[in-house]
Amino acid sequence: MTVHAIEEAIVARLEQKLITEQTPALVKHVYSAAQVAQTEERLQLSPAATVIYNGYRTGDQVGQGAVQHVTFTFLVVVSVRNARAAGVSLGVREDAAPIMDACLEALLGFRPVTGCTPLRLQDAPGAGFSDAGFGYYPLAFDISRTFRGTA
Repeated sequence: MTVHAIEEAIVARLEQKLITEQTPALVKHVYSAAQVAQTEERLQLSPAATVIYNGYRTGDQVGQGAVQHVTFTFLVVVSVRNARAAGVSLGVREDAAPIMDACLEALLGFRPVTGCTPLRLQDAPGAGFSDAGFGYYPLAFDISRTFRGTA
């Protein structure tokens, strides 16, 4: 299990649930963090969802840390652009709501890799808006695993 494998599995799940299984598709693209970092904002497809690794927290440990519980956090950021409401959050918020609902339905309880807990919703940062008319709406999910050292 790697952070990258979890990210890839979440991206694949969102592509399936938001694009493949929807007519019309709810988003034009599901980005990984690396893909969106390489794309200028004005060239990003919209609406879209982006999966971003957002760090980890340590939990219970035994045997002087030889066995450690680790919780990883991933953000799914729904991005929408609404030219008719550039600089105003109302239009993008209305466009983002059904995509956010679909992301929650697709990911709550989803187990992206074996050996880890299913995804659980966590507190997320607030929405952000750009001068280019984009709204960014993050959802946060945790996934946990217990690791055993080999020393």
